[in-house]
Amino acid sequence: MTRSTATRRRTIVVSAAAAALLVAAGCTSTASAGGSATPAEIATYAGTQTAFGQSFTYANGLVVEVKKPAAFAPSAYADGVEGSEGEPVRVRVNIINGTSGEFVPDTVGVVVVSGGEEAVQILDPGTGVDLTGPAQPLDRSGVVAFDLAFVVLDPQDVTLTLTPSLIGYDPLVFTTA
Repeated sequence: MTRSTATRRRTIVVSAAAAALLVAAGCTSTASAGGSATPAEIATYAGTQTAFGQSFTYANGLVVEVKKPAAFAPSAYADGVEGSEGEPVRVRVNIINGTSGEFVPDTVGVVVVSGGEEAVQILDPGTGVDLTGPAQPLDRSGVVAFDLAFVVLDPQDVTLTLTPSLIGYDPLVFTTA
C-alpha cells in the first residue's frame, strides 16, 4: 500500500465520522424541533502537549494516555508498510471514560509526524492493529486500550496528535522529547 492509499483510507474514515456527526448535530438542533434556526452550542474541551506515557484528563473527565512508541513487527498481511521508508512502531492508547455519557473510541483521530514527515499508518488486524479505536461505546467509567501502528522516519523523534472526537475536543499532542 502506498502513502497515498493509507492517506486516502484515513481520509475516508475521518470523512465518514464527520458526516455521521454532522447528521447527528442537524437532527438535534433547535431548528428541527421547531425552535430557532441557531444550532445549540457545543462545548470544546482544551487539549495540551505532554510526553508519551503521561495521561491527560479533559475538563469533562475523559482520560487519554498514549504509551511511548515501541518497535513493531507487522504481519505479512499488513497494509501501509510496503513501499514506506522508515521503521514500524506501535503505540498503545488507553482511554478512561470519566464523562457523564458514552464515549465511542472509533471517533479518535491520530496524526503522527517523525523526522519532519507525516508517518504512514499501518492497518494490521492480524496483530490487533487498526486505524482507530473500537466501535463499541464506553459507558461512564468504561476503559479501553487499543494499538495503533505507523511507519516513522525516526523512532526517537515522534509527535503524535490525537483528537478524541471531531467535535468538542482540542488536540492532545504527545512527544518523545
